[in-house]
Amino acid sequence: MVLLLYMGNVADLADAASRAPLAGGELHGLRVQAILHSGAALVLLLAATTLSVYKPRGVTRYGWRKQQDLVRTASHT
Repeated sequence: MVLLLYMGNVADLADAASRAPLAGGELHGLRVQAILHSGAALVLLLAATTLSVYKPRGVTRYGWRKQQDLVRTASHT
């Protein structure tokens, strides 16, 4: 969703770049914004990848309850 909203800024920057060569100070704000958003997106993707690969130690409360239910049903059988 954020990428779709951000596409307007990228299109503006691409349009300005295609019209004429940019001087050093032109569209400085859009360039900085593009770099910051790209960096933030990279950090979020790396965090999501890390969390999907490495599971923290322990079991969630839901998993613990399910384990206890299995132990109780196994002992009653």
